[in-house]
Amino acid sequence: PCFLCEHNRPSVQGKKVVGNGFDLLVNPFPILPIHFTIVANEHIPQRIMQCYGEMLDLLTAYPELMVFYNGPKSGASAPDHAHLQAGTSGMLPLQSSWQRLSRSLTPLVVPSAGEGIYTVTDYPCPALLIAAREREQWIQLFSLVYKTLPTLSGDSEPMLNIVAWRGACPDMSKSNLGSEEPQDTHLAVIFPRGKHRPDCYYADDEHRLLVSPGALDMAGLFILPRRSDFERITPQHALDILREVAISQEQMGMVEEHLVNIAHSNKEAEKAVLSYENEPEVKVGIVSAERISFTLNAPYMAKGDVITGGQEVAFSEGGILWNGNHYRELTFVPQTKHASFSLKDVTIGINFHWERKETQTFLGTLRVVVESDEIYAINELPVESYLTSVISSEMSASASLELLKAHAVISRSWLFAQMEKRRKNADGETGFFSFVKKEDELIRWYDRDDHTIFDVCADDHCQRYQGITRETLPRVREAVRQTKGEILVSGDEICDARFSKCCGGVTEEYRYCWENINKPYLVSVPCPYCNTTDQKVLSQVLNNYDQETHDFYRWTVEITKEKVRKLLNDKLNLDLGSIVTMEAMERGKSGRISRLKIIGTERSFTIGKELEIRRALSDSHLYSSAFDIEDKGDRFILHGKGWGHGVGLCQIGAAVMGEKGFRYDEILLHYYKDAEIKKIYR
Repeated sequence: PCFLCEHNRPSVQGKKVVGNGFDLLVNPFPILPIHFTIVANEHIPQRIMQCYGEMLDLLTAYPELMVFYNGPKSGASAPDHAHLQAGTSGMLPLQSSWQRLSRSLTPLVVPSAGEGIYTVTDYPCPALLIAAREREQWIQLFSLVYKTLPTLSGDSEPMLNIVAWRGACPDMSKSNLGSEEPQDTHLAVIFPRGKHRPDCYYADDEHRLLVSPGALDMAGLFILPRRSDFERITPQHALDILREVAISQEQMGMVEEHLVNIAHSNKEAEKAVLSYENEPEVKVGIVSAERISFTLNAPYMAKGDVITGGQEVAFSEGGILWNGNHYRELTFVPQTKHASFSLKDVTIGINFHWERKETQTFLGTLRVVVESDEIYAINELPVESYLTSVISSEMSASASLELLKAHAVISRSWLFAQMEKRRKNADGETGFFSFVKKEDELIRWYDRDDHTIFDVCADDHCQRYQGITRETLPRVREAVRQTKGEILVSGDEICDARFSKCCGGVTEEYRYCWENINKPYLVSVPCPYCNTTDQKVLSQVLNNYDQETHDFYRWTVEITKEKVRKLLNDKLNLDLGSIVTMEAMERGKSGRISRLKIIGTERSFTIGKELEIRRALSDSHLYSSAFDIEDKGDRFILHGKGWGHGVGLCQIGAAVMGEKGFRYDEILLHYYKDAEIKKIYR
């Protein structure tokens, strides 16, 4: 019987639940001073693709360990039950020689500095390195290698061994490939195999060496169960055995050539990063404060313990104070699929007229990290689960199925576009300032550079996300299911699919609200649909607190010149003297003002873009910057239209189209010109 199945283990064998569906066991026959076996809690065959992400999760939770994998024909002692092993890090010759080895790595696929696929050139047998900081990249890069390695007829996966740890990453932007970023990068050395066991394993007694190489042997630590073999093996024997069981140099050359071709032909390496073998996860910033209270509504694991109930974390001495101890970061991992946690005092509608606090409940992992003298609560969960909540939060779940499907595609597209921008920002590929400041002008937009430690925030700055706080109806789940993995693309670019509540009759071009670039799919188009007072339609798009707003299609705001002076002082530290008048210096195609000149008795000053104008002229926000200015002497009357920036899909207009029988693809292609729908994972 399988000795890894729980019902066959010795009664004294304890376990610690780790990750998603794995048990951590003390190995009863340890090879290393610390030696664990990490076992799937179901009897499933040994396959690396179901375990590879777990390797990174273990290294994140236990950075002091080294984790390794033996394929079913590459040294696994239980080839019929999925498992990993972990143990003392730093003892393997591969690791102790890493500073030297990392100086002669050959890059094959390098999507970003310090991350990628490399050949470990100065090693006795062929080996590849994967370096990645985050789980998504870790899995994507390995998938490339996995698909490239040869698989023998009748085998379920390529023969291989893997040794992984946290340590110094190669930075290809620097001359010194061995420059260190300790405990900041996940490293996996892959040993492609060509043979299960060497000939000496089957030889006659005189020449027999009972060596069946696994990951530790391939990493330089030979394990010999017989003392006689241990005493007579020589360095040359060891080298010969490694080279015999490893992939041939000719096959390795073909693997390297294929990976290099991927990296250099038509941006295929970049596309591979954006095409997913499986559904990826998203990191959502929920709340930040000096002190955060939350409740674990089901068992979660943190720092090796399973816990439930009320918790509190606080910023203290540059770290996180929890239960009397200080930590750099904390990760609370759910122990069941439907486990949830509730965060108190989450602010929704930040700086908007409906701003309020509430307790919100979320599925998935909770990470608590330190950033800029505050602690942040970050929710990590699968993309499709996130989208189900976003659509329910952004709109009523009673909306038409076609509208919900359209919104699922644009929310998914926008999310992946933001995740890609964040990656490029981290790599320094998109360095720019999101403002232009002169003595008499401030043009500022709010976008890419806001989030660095998570992909998106949970409020309207990004996409409104409220977890499972509000009920999700089957129609929303069905819309997400029917469009799973679908995004909008324009050429080779994922569409940055912006959307707003109501365009006011004409959508706006991207460049009038953000940086001065043209996006061919975000141009101005007429929208004859959003001029409606139909409560059935409006209730589809507007949640209960959004329905407190009635005059969004055409609106009027009256503001005194003294109030304008005070707002400019308070919000922009700008003293123009008494306000004389205001003039629109530049408007977009929808009529939205992108540059507004304010003339005072002391001096004049121009502000932009649309969101800066909306913030500067209101205690919270004007509905939009699409307004005409009527100067009434001591006050201004602003005659406006629309709600939001107006770029991309108009939610109310799209809701009307859905009611009129338009399909979701017709709705999308009305608002996003010349885009196409593409599925990037199944």
